[in-house]
Amino acid sequence: MKSTVKSIADFYKAHPEYKSHIKVKTQYGYYPIDEAGITAYNEEVYTIKTESGKSLNCSKNHRVLQSVNNKTEFTPTKYINNGDSIVTEDGIEKVQYVRKTKRCENLYDLQVRTVQEYYTNGIVSHNSSIVCGIYFAIFGETLRDIKKEMIPNNLTGGTTHVELDFDVEVPNSTISYKIVRNLQPSKVQLFENGVDITRDSIQNTSKHICDILSATPAVFRNCVIMDINGTTPFMAKSKTDKRKFIEDIFGMEIFSQMLSLLRAEYNTIKRDADIVRAKQEEVERTVTDYTNQQTQVLNRKKEKRELYYRRIDENTASKQKLAEQLSTMNIIDANGVADKKKLLEDNLVRCEEKILESTSLISSLKTQVKHLTDKKSRIGTADSLCPVCLRAVDQHDRDLIEQEKLNLGVDISQLKVELGTAEGRETKAKDLKLKIKGMIADHDKSIRLAIAQHSKIKEIQADIAQIDRWQAELEEDIMDVEDKRTEFDGLILDTQTRLSSLVDQVNNFQKDLSKLDIVKYVVSEEGVKSYIVNKLLELLNNLMVTYLKRLDANSICIFNEYFEEEITNESNKVCSYFNFSGAERKAIDLACLFTFADIRRMQGGVSYNLAIYDELFDSSFDERGIELIIEILKERVYKYDECNLIISHRKESLKSADGEIICLEKENGITKRIEYQG
Repeated sequence: MKSTVKSIADFYKAHPEYKSHIKVKTQYGYYPIDEAGITAYNEEVYTIKTESGKSLNCSKNHRVLQSVNNKTEFTPTKYINNGDSIVTEDGIEKVQYVRKTKRCENLYDLQVRTVQEYYTNGIVSHNSSIVCGIYFAIFGETLRDIKKEMIPNNLTGGTTHVELDFDVEVPNSTISYKIVRNLQPSKVQLFENGVDITRDSIQNTSKHICDILSATPAVFRNCVIMDINGTTPFMAKSKTDKRKFIEDIFGMEIFSQMLSLLRAEYNTIKRDADIVRAKQEEVERTVTDYTNQQTQVLNRKKEKRELYYRRIDENTASKQKLAEQLSTMNIIDANGVADKKKLLEDNLVRCEEKILESTSLISSLKTQVKHLTDKKSRIGTADSLCPVCLRAVDQHDRDLIEQEKLNLGVDISQLKVELGTAEGRETKAKDLKLKIKGMIADHDKSIRLAIAQHSKIKEIQADIAQIDRWQAELEEDIMDVEDKRTEFDGLILDTQTRLSSLVDQVNNFQKDLSKLDIVKYVVSEEGVKSYIVNKLLELLNNLMVTYLKRLDANSICIFNEYFEEEITNESNKVCSYFNFSGAERKAIDLACLFTFADIRRMQGGVSYNLAIYDELFDSSFDERGIELIIEILKERVYKYDECNLIISHRKESLKSADGEIICLEKENGITKRIEYQG
């Protein structure tokens, strides 16, 4: 769904609870819109149009992504010329024209999380964002959620190099420090009074810097570098994050750390005590069991001994009986029977071969007899003419025919004799085959008997071996019975000694737990911490009320002992932070920032004389709101000798400026300081 920047700003104003719920398309996907509003009042309107027809109405300082020599950089619209290349949703496009119109309007912008850019009518635009070099120098990370590789200027192709000098005042002296941090390659150096004190790693050096400044990133963001628009407001944080931050401000994180350590130690001791107590109970049960078993053994000793000896006699008798059975068995030579069976099987094969030969010969002879018989039946005719050649048949021919019939009859008779002989051999072979098969069956029966006999012998031998094992076990059992009383006496004595030691351990653990209970209470929410919190809450709430009144806020914010806020409106009705308008929430946010900075100054080990307000006047404050803020800032300058650095993209902010004005302008992708023209 397409929307205008103004419509999003109007929606956020009417429904602040939905802030960050709307996302906008960027080069890197869709990202949440944290804020939307007017960034320039009654500003001259410029129109930029690409050759494909994409157009954008914006201020002269609105930055679009320009492409120069295959490198990109966000450039103010006033420095874009006709024919220049800019990045759009569809790729690199030429600018058809950039024109200054005759209109003056209130211009809107978005605050996009992480990437600080978005597509406007298909053109890549950048919302206001200043990455703080001080923050990067100290912590080695970006002030906003921006990847480190996005920090270097991609037009120059150079690396990122930051140097930060600061002094720490200690009793009777001042220590000068210098931080030098680089990207590509990553490197950090720390100097103390000109001496290099860099640690063995970037991580350890950064930790030492934080120790020197007594600061965490969260504390620094809310007490020194206060990005009113670019970071999540305190009131919008989770309960856990709120509590941790306030504890850091008050310097009470030590109590949470101590309580965490005490709980861990308490749990460890309790776990060890439970383990030892469980062992104690187990040993007590063991003593009882041993005593009962000793009594039972004494009562059963005689019965068991008699039972064992009776079983030994029974086993001896059984073994003798099995031995006699084994000696009377007629052992069959299974191997000899198998050899004879093999000879019979060979004979059977030869017999079957003879049967096969006879059967084949009989089949052949029968075929020949049939052939000659058929041939004989076809010879001879009584006709006067040959049925084939139609020649007249004479007597000579008839004589030849009869002679051929006689010859065929002789051949047939001879073949029948041979056939009868072959059939006789076949019958004898078949009879022999049956006889051999019977003999093989008899040998198979003998073999099975031999196998069964062999199995029986092995069974008997196994029974004898088992009886031998039983005898040995029974003898061992008898010895065990004789030794039980001495064994239990020793076990009971040893167990009672262990029990006494475990009882002492449990008592010592209980003493330690009692001591830890007292210490836990001291550092818990109800102990010393509660006392300190109650003392500091008055200070915290007084400061919050004071700053809210000075900012003409129509709300009162009070924290309870659990650091949970309660906000009431001008009608004294309890409301959620998100029930208020953008300007009202900004007043609450700013009151929190001033309050936390003051508390840090009073409670922290190191106080800072620098406060940076990023885009403070670029938010929802009107002219009256800006005047009230300036009054507070001036007071802080005189009261704390604080150096306040206010970063703004609104020229209206200069009206309230009181001090040095530094103007920065980006030219050809490079940010330079220019002379201020008042």
